[in-house]
Formats: sequence, C-alpha cells, structure tokens
Amino acid sequence: MDSLYKVKLSKSELGYLKSAKFLKPDLFQNIENANCNDERSCVINLDIDKIEAFRDCFTEELAKVGFDENYEPNEEGKILESLIDRFYIA
Repeated sequence: MDSLYKVKLSKSELGYLKSAKFLKPDLFQNIENANCNDERSCVINLDIDKIEAFRDCFTEELAKVGFDENYEPNEEGKILESLIDRFYIA
C-alpha cells in the first residue's frame, strides 16, 4: 500500500479549490473529503501520485491565469503558487 501524506490547507485555500473549475473529478473528490478539525485549517490525506496530479493541475492553471501583463503573479497566481508549495513532498 502506498504511503499517505497529510496536506494541510487553510479554509480559504479549501474554499478556492471547492470553487475551482479546473480540477479533474477525481481530484475534486479528494477536496470534498477534506477533514476540517478546527476553524482555520483542513487536512487531506493523499498518496504521492495524487499529490503530483494536484501540483501538475495547479502549475497548468498558474500558467493560464496566474500572471498579469508584467508577468507578476496576480491574486489567483499567488494562491496557486501557495498551493503548489503546500503540495510539495520532499
């Protein structure tokens, strides 16, 4: 069995992902299954393949919508960059 990793998300990040139209259905299902134990954060348990799928999805969306005309991250880009960092497993 593959190891599961805990990915901690803020409530605002979770809300962003729940409203995201770019997530594939299998990834969206993982977001729906997030475990929220307190007022500020939630945790999802993922194997390494799902984590990489999320990162790929975020990176693709970042390239599409995440930068302004000066190639600086816009607000959505900053959220996506943060999510890419959160879904990094060393």
